[in-house]
Parts: sequence; structure tokens; C-alpha cells
Amino acid sequence: MKLAFIGRYNDSEMLTGPEKVAKRIFNRHAQEYDTVFIEYFFDGRMFGLYKKLFGCEKVTTVSNSGVMRFGIISMIFFLFKFKPDIIHIITYERFSAAVFLYKVFSKVKVVYNVHGIAVYENENFNITGKAYRFKDRLTENLILKYSDRLLFLSGQCLKIAADCFNIDEDKVIIIPNGVDKEFHTADFKKKHTDKVINILFSGNPDRKEKGFETIKNVFSGLSFPFRLYLSGSKTDFQEEYIISEKSAGTDRFSKLISEMDIVISASLYEPFSMTVTEAMAAGAVPVVSEDTGMSRYISEGVNGFVYNTNDSAHLKTILNELNSDRRKLSDLSDNAGKIFEVLNWENVYIMYKNIYSELTDGKNE
Repeated sequence: MKLAFIGRYNDSEMLTGPEKVAKRIFNRHAQEYDTVFIEYFFDGRMFGLYKKLFGCEKVTTVSNSGVMRFGIISMIFFLFKFKPDIIHIITYERFSAAVFLYKVFSKVKVVYNVHGIAVYENENFNITGKAYRFKDRLTENLILKYSDRLLFLSGQCLKIAADCFNIDEDKVIIIPNGVDKEFHTADFKKKHTDKVINILFSGNPDRKEKGFETIKNVFSGLSFPFRLYLSGSKTDFQEEYIISEKSAGTDRFSKLISEMDIVISASLYEPFSMTVTEAMAAGAVPVVSEDTGMSRYISEGVNGFVYNTNDSAHLKTILNELNSDRRKLSDLSDNAGKIFEVLNWENVYIMYKNIYSELTDGKNE
């Protein structure tokens, strides 16, 4: 099986969610099959038009498989030479639309990871110009229409996509994101006996869709001692209970998460939330909005809670209950940690392999 991944490869561990998926799946696939990762000359300040059309360079090597950077035309020529069985657009990038020109002249199957809906984000949360909005609508429509498999992270994300585009549901597969082993240790179980409760807010609170503004009054109204950890914010918060953390790589972030008792996702729009599942693996009890895609992995009152996105009073009730009943907090924490048995990257990668196998009629060489 020959597979070409298309997207953005980050060689560091300061990863966005889509970058982490791309890196984890590519690295595992490269250990078994003839594989290449193709990215673009993204930075217009560093690369001119010639590079963006005809450039070609090797970025790094993973398990004897190359991470290559191509211009649009050189990428198409490379695909004709490499002859992949599958092209997997694993992160949304506008340059990936060019692979459909190659698809016209080949029997290649195209898989697309839908980490989010760019058109919806542009209309509701992002400040972008008309030209970029037009490009995103054109690109996203092309990818969603002509890909052979569409890998959505949740039913919530699929519903939004169906409101924006015509989606062929026969192509749709719902697939989760994985969890790194660094977030789940053998001694993850917590006693939760400290008087002060540690709460992690999932996502950058400066971003509108993360919903911090909708629940910040909940925290000022809590009567028990707690610390609220926020990551990536540029806001200078004055509240004594808020601890602002810089964005961190996997090792440092896993150490931070290991100290959390509760993780909250208040998102108005969240296709999955890898932060929540990583925190669960470390024993943090999840309390998430119904618009958080990974909420399907929460059994109410067993390993966490799901609340109505617009009902911040319910969120406050849940937090007070978890503080007052530490035995329940501990039991939920133990159950939350079991998410790692389901969503470790080895299990998730098998889901991807099964999709590739189905598209190539079981071809493994």
C-alpha cells in the first residue's frame, strides 16, 4: 500500500490538534508501508512564486519515509511518479485542492480528515477578508465533494458541515482523535483530598468559540477554594484564582494536566477536544458542553458530565457537587482515566488502517 499524506507536518511537539493527528498517524504508518508526507511552501515571507510552483525539498525523514515540501506543480509531477494508492488530506490546507487534478488521471482514492469547517469558522469566529473566505469556500467544497472518504470527528461537526455543504453521508466515517501515553501513567489514580480544587479550562479563553465569556461568572460565584488554569491567553486576568499558562509541548502539558481534578470545555463549537480526552486519561473529571464533539465518550455521572451549552447554572451545580462529594469525584476520576484504553493512538491508528484497507480491497504491500 502506497500512501501520500497531504497537510502540515510539525517536527516539534508544540502541536495543534490537527498537527498532532497528522504526526501520530503518519509516523505509525511510515513504520509499515511505503509512505510520504507532502507539505507546501506556506510562508510567503520566506518563499517566492517560483518555490510555491516548482519548489522541492526534503524536510525530514521518519522511519525511512520522507517529509517533503513541494510547490503545486512539482507536487503533481511527484504524485505521477510515486503513484499512491491513497492520498490522505490529513489537515485542511488550500494547496491540497491540487491533488484532485491528479485524481482525474489516476485511480487514487482520497481521504479527508475534517478537523473543522473553515467556512463556518470564517462566518462566526474568524476575522478574515473576502478573498480568503472565497478561497476557503471553494477549496472546502471541492475537497468535501470529491474525496472518497470523509473522516469527521463527531456528529456535531457533521451536522454543521451538512448545513454549509451537500455532504454524501455514504462517504462519512466518524473517527476520534487519540491520546498520547504521556497523559496516562500507571499511577494516574488520584485521591482528591487537597482542599483546593484544580480546574483546567480547555482551549484558549481569548477565542470566542471556546465559550469562556459564557461561563466566567460561574467561577466568581463558587464558594470553595480552587485554581483555574488557562492556557495560551494574552489577556491579563486580575482574579487571584486564575493561573495563566503558556502554550506547552506534550511533556510539559502532560505534567500540568496530571495535577488537574476537573477539566471544563464550555465550547460553542468544538469538533472534538483532544485536551479533554488527554485530561481524562490523566484522571481529570470532564465537565463539557453538549457542543463538545468528544461528549459521546462521557457517560453522565459515571465518568463525567455533559451540560447544556446555555445553562451555566447547571455547570455551577456540577462543580459544587464535585467539591462537596470527594468520594464521587474520586470514583469519576478513576472511570475517566479508562478513556485511554479506548483512545490510545495504537487503537485509533488501527481504525485508520481499516479505512485504508477497505479502500484498497485489503492491499497491504
